[in-house]
Parts: sequence; structure tokens; C-alpha cells
Amino acid sequence: MSKYSIDPELAGIAKIKMPDNPALLPMMNRIIGFSKCRSDDTVVVTRHRTPGYGGASLDTLVIEPVNHAGQLPCMVLFHGGGFVLKASFAHHNMAKLYASRLPCRVIYTDYRLAPEHPFPIPAGDCYCTYKWALDQAGGAPVIIAGDSAGGALALAVTLMARDRGLRMPDAELLVYPVTDRRMTTDSMKRYVDAPVFDARLTKMMWDAYLGQRQPERIEYASPLEAASFAQFPPTYIEVAQFDALRDEGVLLWQKLKEQGIPAECHEVKGACHGFETATKSDLLKTCVERRIAWLRSALDDADNR
Repeated sequence: MSKYSIDPELAGIAKIKMPDNPALLPMMNRIIGFSKCRSDDTVVVTRHRTPGYGGASLDTLVIEPVNHAGQLPCMVLFHGGGFVLKASFAHHNMAKLYASRLPCRVIYTDYRLAPEHPFPIPAGDCYCTYKWALDQAGGAPVIIAGDSAGGALALAVTLMARDRGLRMPDAELLVYPVTDRRMTTDSMKRYVDAPVFDARLTKMMWDAYLGQRQPERIEYASPLEAASFAQFPPTYIEVAQFDALRDEGVLLWQKLKEQGIPAECHEVKGACHGFETATKSDLLKTCVERRIAWLRSALDDADNR
């Protein structure tokens, strides 16, 4: 770890590594448990059964701030975990923070996971959740968001919505997003042993999600391969300094800017992938403050369009 100047607040999570043995995934997912996200003194959590890909039924949470009045914006949030892990306590923490701080209604689904359910099932589940969320939102503004693999799913859903003539989100929030199966960036070549998630684990992730399949619409799995990002909403991207995924997040930002999409990208210095796990760190607090400010501004702009 000494070769990376990780922020001291992240020293604990820098010792964590995503499991590289697929046989351990079912046990880990039983321990994590999606249902552990519960109401508290800031939010109310309700549970719903919502449509999934191919006629499936999904567990979906709706998280709302306590004592809210009037119509709320809606955030459709897709958790990370390499397409193979359920949402963790850190994901629950972020969902609650967005709900209470923005404030907004967060719709947060337990999409099915690879390798048992490879692409296109997770992306299809998330698209179905987005459609359900639009019905719940009515005329309220809609944000789509995701971290890591959840970022890839948020991008896939946005591409699908555009291509299928569905209402587009008003803003997009992506935190250290997965965007490119090709794994050719400088950061992917450099951070082969970075904390939490590295190039080797990225390869395992893509093997679980895609295997040897070559989908006809590859951009729904690997969004950076999209021919165009036309009609995309304003987009906020955060990348971590010591992360194999860093450069593909930056490349996405550059592509969006080149195509005239309002976008900004922030590199979090001293951070590794998964820094949202450090839920009480000042580093995360700073990031959350910046995200909330950006989201409020994006929603104000949406109201004025």
C-alpha cells in the first residue's frame, strides 16, 4: 500500500479487496443483504415489488426524507459492486444522504447479479426500474445515478431511454463509473494492485458480466463504446486518483464535452476506488457537499428549461 499516497482517512478501506474467487460471492451476498436498509430519524424506507427484465419481479426500495411536503425530485440510484455484489451499508448510507440532503425520493433496486444473471439482465432490470420510477415521479424532475458498476448501469439505462424514445433524466450523477470493457487506459495499466479494486479484478468483473458474449448493442454494457451521447442530460462525474477506472471516467467526461453535453469531472485526490465506504470521512463529506450543490443547480436549470 505504501506505493500509493492514500488519504489517511481511507487507511481502513485501503486494506479491503473485493473477492477474486467467484465461489465466495453467494456467501458474501447473504451477509450483505439488500433488506438491511431501514428507516431512521432522517428517512422513511418502504419496500416494493417492481417489474424486472423478462417478466421478473424485483425488490425495490423507495427512500424519502421524513416530514417532507410537496413534490420531490426523484433519483433512480444503481449501486456498484462489480455487477456481482449486492448493495452494501455504504450504498445504503449514500441513498439516505441523497434523500435527506437534496432532498429527493430515491428509488433503489435489487437488480439481479452476474455471473448467474449476466448481461443483459442487470441492465434490463435497471431499465425496467427506471420506467417504473418515471411513473412514480409524475412531472417531477428525475436524476439517474450510480457508482462503479452502477455507473455503467445508469449510463446504459440513459442510452436505452434515448434509443427507445423514453423520457430522459434531467441530470446524471456518476461516481468512479465503470465505462469500458476494453481496459486499455493508462490508469488500467498502472493500477494493477491498487486498493479495493484493481485491473485484475476489473477483468474478473467483465468475465462475469459478459464472458465471451459480444452483444449487438455493446454500448449497453460498455457505454464508452457508444457512437454518440446526443440528448444526454447534464452529467457530474467523480473519479478517484488511485483507481484503475479513473481514466475511463475522464474519457467519458471528455466525450460528453466534445458532443456539447454540459458535464464536469472531479478527481478526488488521495482516494482509491470505493472511498464512499469511509462514511464518516471529511473527504466523503466534501464530495457529498459538492454533489448536492451540483444536483440542486442542475435541477434549477431543468425547472427553467
